Amino acid sequence: MSAPDAGAAAEPRTLGFAHMLLQVRDIEASRRFYIDLLGFTVRAAKPLADGRPFVPFLQGLALTTGAPEARPQIDHIAFRVHNVTALAARLRGAGVRFFEDLHDGIYGRTIYVADPDGTKIELYEEPPAG
Repeated sequence: MSAPDAGAAAEPRTLGFAHMLLQVRDIEASRRFYIDLLGFTVRAAKPLADGRPFVPFLQGLALTTGAPEARPQIDHIAFRVHNVTALAARLRGAGVRFFEDLHDGIYGRTIYVADPDGTKIELYEEPPAG
């Protein structure tokens, strides 16, 4: 068996998704939506270099101010969730706008909702293994 090629280990490659910085109009309204309604967890982080307010989450999303006037080039952001049925009821009770109600999607039971800026958020629960 030959030794691994040392050059292959140093080959540039993308390792995976790290995070998304989402610009929002009202950072406090968005913070409440992601924490209170979706159950996101704030994580510790250094401030943004340009001084803008910044709310980073363990789930790979961070919020800042300065939403562009035009709709961003994002179709939707998807998150795996636990108990999507109960989450859908919580969001309905809070008056959140639904793009699509609870249905069987390609990843499992799925809903599509709007965050406070109208960004489409997909929330899905994978079917049980087996």
